[in-house]
Amino acid sequence: MSTIDSLLRQYIVDEVSEHLPRIVADQLKISAPLPEWLTEAQLAEYWQLRNPKGELTTAGIRSWSDRPPDEHPLPYANMGEIRRYKRTEADRWAREEVEWQRARVTRRRVRLVGGK
Repeated sequence: MSTIDSLLRQYIVDEVSEHLPRIVADQLKISAPLPEWLTEAQLAEYWQLRNPKGELTTAGIRSWSDRPPDEHPLPYANMGEIRRYKRTEADRWAREEVEWQRARVTRRRVRLVGGK
């Protein structure tokens, strides 16, 4: 085996060794069933909430949860110090949120046109 072949083989082994654990972990996340109760990070991953750099972000989840009761907050439960989100309730909230936002925009337009 030539020196070039040996160096190339070692480079491939090094690259695979470096990236394989992340690739396997990503595939396991995809194939593993989601738990019924999710942390903010798990919910962000489930909803694919990422910032422009592609990093996972939970800021929206926290702000939606902290809304006053009359502003359609995202429901959660505290389990110790950690907020948890029941997946089925979070999915229902997301569908309802679309309608709530549409109605809010309509109410705003009516106020602007009506002068109140």
